[in-house]
Amino acid sequence: MSPAPRSLPIRYAPYPGEALDSWMEAVAARLNCPFTDVLSALGLPNRDPAAAALVLPRWTTLATPDELTAITEATGVPVDVLAAMTLQPYDGHAVVIVAGQRRVHRQLLWGRPGSRFCPACLEETGGRWQVTWRLGWSFACTRHHVLLADRCPACLRSPRLRSQPRREVPRPGLCSSASPGGGPRPGRCHHPLADTPATVLTPGGALEETQGLIDTALAAPDQVVHWPLYGPGGVPLRTALRDVKSLGALVLNHATTADLNPVASGAVLERLELYRTNPLSPRSQRHPSTQRSDLHSYYAPDDAAATAVAIAAALRILCAAHIRAAADAARWLTDRVAASGRALYPAGVVSVGGTLSPVLEAALRCSRESQIMPVYRLRHRTAIHSTRAPVNHDARAGRLLAGLWPEWALRLSPRHSNGRPVAKRTDELLAVACLLVGNTTSIQAATRQTGTDVTSHNVSTLLAEITRRSDCADVLHALILLADHLDQHGAPIDYARRRALFTKRARFIDPSCWSDLQRRLRSTHAPDVAHAQRWIFHTLTGSPPHLAHPGLAPAPGAQRQQYQRFRWRILPAEALVLLALRKSSSTSTASTNPFSGRPGSPPASCATSLCPGQTRTASPSPSSTGPYPGATSPSHSSRAPSTPPRPTSSACCPSTPPTGARPGSAVRSTPPPAWNSGAFGMNETTCHSRPSPTAKESASPPSDSHSSRTASGYA
Repeated sequence: MSPAPRSLPIRYAPYPGEALDSWMEAVAARLNCPFTDVLSALGLPNRDPAAAALVLPRWTTLATPDELTAITEATGVPVDVLAAMTLQPYDGHAVVIVAGQRRVHRQLLWGRPGSRFCPACLEETGGRWQVTWRLGWSFACTRHHVLLADRCPACLRSPRLRSQPRREVPRPGLCSSASPGGGPRPGRCHHPLADTPATVLTPGGALEETQGLIDTALAAPDQVVHWPLYGPGGVPLRTALRDVKSLGALVLNHATTADLNPVASGAVLERLELYRTNPLSPRSQRHPSTQRSDLHSYYAPDDAAATAVAIAAALRILCAAHIRAAADAARWLTDRVAASGRALYPAGVVSVGGTLSPVLEAALRCSRESQIMPVYRLRHRTAIHSTRAPVNHDARAGRLLAGLWPEWALRLSPRHSNGRPVAKRTDELLAVACLLVGNTTSIQAATRQTGTDVTSHNVSTLLAEITRRSDCADVLHALILLADHLDQHGAPIDYARRRALFTKRARFIDPSCWSDLQRRLRSTHAPDVAHAQRWIFHTLTGSPPHLAHPGLAPAPGAQRQQYQRFRWRILPAEALVLLALRKSSSTSTASTNPFSGRPGSPPASCATSLCPGQTRTASPSPSSTGPYPGATSPSHSSRAPSTPPRPTSSACCPSTPPTGARPGSAVRSTPPPAWNSGAFGMNETTCHSRPSPTAKESASPPSDSHSSRTASGYA
């Protein structure tokens, strides 16, 4: 066991923030003894194997507990102060120290060898070096308003790549690199580094502000960064600096001088261009066969000006207030990357520049929104802040009708100036589009899963029309919100199961019972029983009748029009009987779902959105009961009991009409939806399907989904 080190004859306190090797050199210079004598007195290895390489001794990067204890016993400096004089406090946050080797990993978090320096600071302190100058994130001195110097102007070498010569008395403030003359035992350069010219910065300018933000993040005790983009909770320092590195690499590789004029002054940009015109040394790059075009993505820039511009440009994006603002700030950069010939799609943004945080990934995806197809805008959710890579969401198909709920389809369907929809079966196309949100499934598979037979071309054409029109700016946003709600809360009805159960069924009501009911209720021509069969299928599955059993599907156009008239002019008593039959059909198949249900009306967050079927006013009334100006208030609608009356006799055909039901009366089978809810909550008191609204209805929100209406109500 080696004896404990003796105390040094003098006590020499380190400067605040000083590096450990700089302080030891100052002690040796104060004692006027060779550096090897100080190392021996402090109990440090006199012949470190690392001294023969182009790195500092290992204890300058990460000192072991035994080494720190020995230095404390010899100098009286506390262990925690000594540990803060190495790169140990920054390990895993601002640098990555290779375990076992005690060296900085150069390809991670912009680790770099050597040290930058401020000439004015060296002159004031007598040649004392700050430990933060060794970090790749330090590029400016905010005290003297200059960029840090990178090299000695005499020998053009980066200082402090190697340890101080052991047999010489240190000379603080002078360059200790080998002289340019070379030879087997070259002398030292000994150029006064305080005379190094430095690039002056604008006090309080963008670069100084950037360095201040970085210094604040490095000094945070919890190692958490609270930049605006990351939200109130912040992210770990390593995550934020990894984002800075990824964006900075893109800036160095693709940005032009004109792009960077708002970031830095002309002198700084001149240094940047000089750095970018000189190719990086082959030693710092990978093998030519695997070398990529983004040369600056892996290693820290060797020039402080390049580092300053890269970090400042990156922070202009990362300090945005939210993801959409960050996307706007990054759009010029992603456009430059795409213009360079590199394929840049939302799915490929992640690999550009390295691993990204989810919020930065979302911002870069949003920045490409105007350049990608509408289908991919839905898949990558670029219309909202929580954009992310698509994954499998096929389970959502069971929560969707074949045609979107009318409360949603009415507002989201684009229309011509005459009020007609721009596409037929828009509600079915919108249902397929809702399934595509954040989903990897193909359009053809999505149409099969929703139970419709629209084509991929129809879906793509509608989405293109939506993104082209100014009055549909927020339709994709609303579809994403609906998809998120269905994913998070589900739906009380498994529509996929109902489609599988009832699509092959050709009969829901006995024709003789229907004829008997018509003789009791109507004195004129009675509706065809096939329309009643279609009505039950429609309300059970939410699928339009043309998707029903071939025996029910109305093929000719005249039959489709007759069915629409049947739906709007159905008598209250007929509706009550059909509703009872629908419920009995649902329970007879051992279905555990409620017989009706739908999402509520679009949420209050969409109240100011641009949707084609929405009634918009310049200043909504404060007393408005609905989430949309002009929405129908429940107080203006007649209400019926929450549960429709049961038939008095057979569930198939009652002997007498229900009490109070008469032809021409405007009785509702179910109450109207709560338009003032402003929420997504499932409303089980309303039915779930209704044909796409016509131009006559577009002036007001839809009422209860499939409530019975009389002919006089639409006369």
